[in-house]
Amino acid sequence: MKNLSHTKGAGALTNFLLIILIALSVVQIFFLTGNSFNFPSFKDVTFFGYKLPFDTDSKVDDKTDATDTKVSKSDVLGLKKALLEIEYNKVGGKENYEIITAAQKKSLLDPNNPNGIAGLKRYVAAGQPDAVKSDKEKVEKVLKDAVIEGNKDADIVVVEYSDTECPFCIRQAAQFKIGEKLLAKYQDKIGFAFKNHRGVNHKGTQVKALSILCAKKVGSDEAYAKMHKGILDGSVNGVYEIARLPDLAKEAGLDVAKWQKCVDEKETLTQFNTQTAEGKSFGLSGTPGTLIINKKTGKYATVSGSAQLSAFVQKIDSLMK
Repeated sequence: MKNLSHTKGAGALTNFLLIILIALSVVQIFFLTGNSFNFPSFKDVTFFGYKLPFDTDSKVDDKTDATDTKVSKSDVLGLKKALLEIEYNKVGGKENYEIITAAQKKSLLDPNNPNGIAGLKRYVAAGQPDAVKSDKEKVEKVLKDAVIEGNKDADIVVVEYSDTECPFCIRQAAQFKIGEKLLAKYQDKIGFAFKNHRGVNHKGTQVKALSILCAKKVGSDEAYAKMHKGILDGSVNGVYEIARLPDLAKEAGLDVAKWQKCVDEKETLTQFNTQTAEGKSFGLSGTPGTLIINKKTGKYATVSGSAQLSAFVQKIDSLMK
């Protein structure tokens, strides 16, 4: 006995397909006889709750070419306005949107923002390998007044030119602790020296540089190291306050009166300017800038800007060969 439900289902499907074929044939004949079809107007169509800006009716017939579709300037401006309205609503209105946009632009253009345009350029530059150069006489002058930490007799010396109010310098020294990590990695194979650089000349750049240099002049190499480390380590949550410098000088074991006189009378200003010019002579115009020297061969390489530890290791290893 035949399954009647199966037969009925198959018959229904056949009828449905037949209707579709007839409908398609009718549409084809409709266009072939020169008729046309008007789509509904898009005047009142909304997009995410906003009225679309297109105010013309669309007409399609058998002679219509899709490439004939034109969008007027007013259409584009209308669509832009509709999209902006969506963005305004996301942040609670046009005023908030404009404030956020202005703040983002200011942040991106801030030369002291590590994530801004200038910071990203420095980051990219730091990743570019600099050629190893040689000038024994020039590097000997650099080392003449350098305060070297670690092994003073090591063939390799890493010299960091830094502005104590530069956020990139603070990050490299106090957060990444590049100098400390290099000394720990290479032990007695390298020495490390800090030198002052004017950089973009922040409000407290000069007085802090003079404070560090005066620590050596009226005190010792040890006091010099304590001053620059104290300033940079104390700047992680904001630049070190100038008013606190005398207290740091006291902690470094200095005669504060002599140190203060040296700072006030700018006795080390010439030395500060010389160190800045010295860094620039090696192509280190920004801060931080690092010069890596092989004393024995006179060869050197540089790292521009704040960089990962691996960038320094690569240069040091190449100079050790």
